[in-house]
Amino acid sequence: MVGGALGWGAENSAVTRYTSTCILFLLGCAGNRLPAQLHGYAIVVEQKDEQSVELARAMREQGIKVRPRVRGGSGPTAELIYFTFSDPGPGQPLWFHIRLADTRSGEIVGAATIQLDSLTMTPRSRAVAAVKALTP
Repeated sequence: MVGGALGWGAENSAVTRYTSTCILFLLGCAGNRLPAQLHGYAIVVEQKDEQSVELARAMREQGIKVRPRVRGGSGPTAELIYFTFSDPGPGQPLWFHIRLADTRSGEIVGAATIQLDSLTMTPRSRAVAAVKALTP
């Protein structure tokens, strides 16, 4: 009786299907915002220093599956590589790069670069900004 009163009965099955489809679509859109080439990947982040710990944390917060090491027989996996770079010369900006390399082929499957400035001075702020750049 409650299901019929709430529109869950046979007379409203088209509305129920439409509503369910919309909810599933919205949940899919709100979930993982990885670029298409990274769907299905787990990211290996060896948390050996403060920066890698923060990168792993920022990735998990974005819904990315993070592992501490490579496991044989698992699905597609990419290794996190990060570094800073500056062109030689006075006044050149410092850049923070992250790369995701497929563990089987070595191919770069994801990349992001951010300029380090006063807003990205801490490992946490660098990690959040870099992961956001990776997952637009």
